[in-house]
Amino acid sequence: MKPTIRFIHAADLHLDSPYVGMQHLPESIFKDVKESTLLAYNRLIELAIEEKVDFVLFVGDLFDQQSTSIKSVITLKRGLEKLKEHSISAYISYGNHDFGMGDKVDLTFPDNTYVFQSEEIQRYPFHKNGEEVAQIYGFSYEKRAVKKKMVREFNFDRPDVYQIGTLHGSIQSNTDHDVYAPFQLEDFEKHEADYWALGHIHKREILSENPYIIYPGNIQGRHINEPGEKGCYIVEMSPHQTEVEFHALQEIIFEQRTINNSEANNLEELTEELFRMKESWRNSSHKYIIRLHLHLPETFTSTVEQSQIDELLELLNEQEDTERDWVWIQTIYWSVDWNYDRDEMKASSQFIGEVLQAIDDDEDPIRHLEMLANNRVVKKHVEPFTKETLDEMKAEAEQMIVKELIKDGES
Repeated sequence: MKPTIRFIHAADLHLDSPYVGMQHLPESIFKDVKESTLLAYNRLIELAIEEKVDFVLFVGDLFDQQSTSIKSVITLKRGLEKLKEHSISAYISYGNHDFGMGDKVDLTFPDNTYVFQSEEIQRYPFHKNGEEVAQIYGFSYEKRAVKKKMVREFNFDRPDVYQIGTLHGSIQSNTDHDVYAPFQLEDFEKHEADYWALGHIHKREILSENPYIIYPGNIQGRHINEPGEKGCYIVEMSPHQTEVEFHALQEIIFEQRTINNSEANNLEELTEELFRMKESWRNSSHKYIIRLHLHLPETFTSTVEQSQIDELLELLNEQEDTERDWVWIQTIYWSVDWNYDRDEMKASSQFIGEVLQAIDDDEDPIRHLEMLANNRVVKKHVEPFTKETLDEMKAEAEQMIVKELIKDGES
């Protein structure tokens, strides 16, 4: 009977990520941001040792091509050496961001580390107590884009041991990332793998439980559209069942927070309310970068100007660089909500009803904005829009149009 094994499944470390567009942060905060991926990696190594796992899977994108540094390479190697000291093996594949890294820097690793060398599927055995108990399958990118359906190249022919596939790629229909090594879920049904360890998508997701097909996400968020806790999975596998448990590793949490139920009636009250919220976030013992969406009530008596919101943002961030667990408000989006009966207005025969009907008839009213954001030049400076952000922008634009039409007597 196969013995129980325990391993860590991690991907998309992006060690020493460049964090483009964040150089405006205070020096000490930007330093924390720059070091966050390295700290998350060190936590991963400590977790492997504390949990006494048998091996660790690193499924692609350990580095970023444009920002690989001596520090990131040394940090990686020191971690692997620590694993060796505790008899923990490591299996590494390279993805679309760190393809061909072995030709660019010295990536000689300790003998506990096994690297998939090419785009041909390879496999390495794992031995426990002198007995072969698992086969780890995988490949590495040799160029940035792998368009081949790599999942079809796997050949699992060792049912007497655990068979674990590693694949850095994405579902063929994915629209959030560039599609590399594309697959469809039914492609996995043709194989007899016991576990599929995926990488490339930075959002944590379990695609299937029989067998488990999992994206662990990245170990540290890199911008506001990679929100929440980030980390890895510990997997415990026995002949009868497989159990998975997520472990957070991040140093900094990115968040988008919306405030709909503010009780503030003016800017002074709003300022005090936001300071109280900030302290409650700080008390969770994390560092945060937060994008705030303020929906101010119609009863808000202050006249709000963008310059006042800019001043509020500056005030909220004052002295944050002296805090151990800092909470940095990246941006404040705001609107004064205005309530109206949309269905009644839409049903009216007036021009405003025609405007609302036109908004609904347009299947993708903000496609031009998306096209602009996807422009190669713009993408270097603007983060990709989430669906939530786009929906919110659409709603706010509609409110502005309706309010102006009513004010001008168009209803």
